[in-house]
Amino acid sequence: MPRKPKIGFVLGAGSARGWAHIGVLRALTEAGIKPDLIAGCSVGAFVGAAFSAGRLDQLEAWALSLDWKRVLKLAD
Repeated sequence: MPRKPKIGFVLGAGSARGWAHIGVLRALTEAGIKPDLIAGCSVGAFVGAAFSAGRLDQLEAWALSLDWKRVLKLAD
């Protein structure tokens, strides 16, 4: 019996571009492609953690609510 290949998602950094991982993960799961493992760095780690915890909707809502003032306060 052939073994099913393992699927891994690796999510990179990229500041604002990293939030695009949310849409990619949605499209892949809607297509029936689900990972056996997921890894990420920087914003990719946040998105990967939210995806793994089933909280992608919550993270997306938070990311969409950000503006420059709130982002700068994170660094304060």
